[in-house]
Amino acid sequence: MLTKNPSTLLGSLLVLFSAGVLYLVSRFSEAAETFRSLSPRFFPEYMGYALLLFGSVIFLQGVRRPRAPVFEVRPSRKSVLQAVSFTMLVGALLYFLPIAGFVVSSCLFMILAQLLLEEKRVLVNLLRTGTFVFAMHYLFSTLLRVPLPRGPWGF
Repeated sequence: MLTKNPSTLLGSLLVLFSAGVLYLVSRFSEAAETFRSLSPRFFPEYMGYALLLFGSVIFLQGVRRPRAPVFEVRPSRKSVLQAVSFTMLVGALLYFLPIAGFVVSSCLFMILAQLLLEEKRVLVNLLRTGTFVFAMHYLFSTLLRVPLPRGPWGF
């Protein structure tokens, strides 16, 4: 059953890795949490749970699908162009982040990245973009009090 699809092996490895991360994080100090601030274990613990979730999803997809090859022998021209375009898009985000500000540059990046990955539904694209940018802005500016770049419009 576990050899039905290579995704089951990848998912199993991710679940085991996340279990190791969560075990190591559980041994971190909780002293900072008594002062109502984030402790050093917040981000590694969040990452461990995220890896656990993704590993479980990959494992379950591998169990449900029939056996398939892990990689194509040769990547298609379209996938190579998408990878190069996405890399250039990340470079553009890094360039325009201090100029246009976090909100504007992140919104443009998310919309263009989803179009590049062939998301045709405009409403889904806008909902994902708004949710992600709001969540990241709230996380960094409010919870972590990290100053984010502001554009000429003040946000």
